[in-house]
Amino acid sequence: MPAFEIVAAEPAESRETPATPSAEERKTRVQRFRSLTLKDHARLLLPFLVVGVLGGVVRLKYPYWWPAPELVSFVADSFIVVAVLGVFLDLFSARLLVERVSDGLAQKLIGRGLPAELQGPMRDMVGTDLVRDHYVKSYVFSVPEDGHVSVEIEVRYEVRNYSDAVRDYAPEIAAEIFFQPEFRFLEYGIAGRKIHTFSDENLSSKVETVDELNVRRVPRSALPPVSLKPVRSGEKSVCQVTWRYRVVMPEQFCDVTDFGEATLGATLQVQSIPKELEFVSGGDTSLHHEVGSQSWYFDKSFIAGQHLRACWFRKAVVRSSRHAGR
Repeated sequence: MPAFEIVAAEPAESRETPATPSAEERKTRVQRFRSLTLKDHARLLLPFLVVGVLGGVVRLKYPYWWPAPELVSFVADSFIVVAVLGVFLDLFSARLLVERVSDGLAQKLIGRGLPAELQGPMRDMVGTDLVRDHYVKSYVFSVPEDGHVSVEIEVRYEVRNYSDAVRDYAPEIAAEIFFQPEFRFLEYGIAGRKIHTFSDENLSSKVETVDELNVRRVPRSALPPVSLKPVRSGEKSVCQVTWRYRVVMPEQFCDVTDFGEATLGATLQVQSIPKELEFVSGGDTSLHHEVGSQSWYFDKSFIAGQHLRACWFRKAVVRSSRHAGR
């Protein structure tokens, strides 16, 4: 099924966990290979340029009456050839050689000994360019009626580009048809720059139904892309995304958040829920949740295909001992 935001987890045995840590405490960034800067190229080319200039000077200025002029001319010509080869190798071949060697090492080191079918997804993860962060999914439940509840869901996250070049990005979302999904709002873009906003009317024209998958979705191909610069360019290269949609689900059910993109951490929040219903999420050692809190924070990284579960159900009715004896 296409990338869809959902949540879930069987009730954990104990929901008393440490307080949710701050964003600064919960992760460290992995330094990735990056393209060489002009300054780096200059440093690499400098020895070749010096050798080439030295060879040219000797070739032109060495007096023919000095000792061994043929040998000196041959050495000078060799210096010039080495300089030319070094410049062309650095400018046109170094990057390709590094990438080929990196791919070869990845095949040997990533999941070494595992079947190729497992190594493929691992390499895909290592090569991921766009990563979501500060992922928050919020729920607002209606009062149960005829065994169902209407759930207003808001999903917010940020997208960063960890590659070496500019990447285009557009969000997408999908939901199964029998939940009667209504996509009501989308806003995404880079703060201080172009922001794309779609409400009920203009977003409905982007929705398509995929019968073979039994889903209704807004594909990223139907949305204008945002150009994201690499993270080293600064915080203004962050794309902020907000989705709002509505689904109708049974009053006792599990919602599954299927992560279609690499995501650093996730928070589930209950903004409003009827008093007769209880909401739980857990089943993961990375969970941070305090008794009485309406937030469940998962301090882990998610890759495409992983998911969370969240369940809601009617609270058990506790009878008094006097009524129980009748």
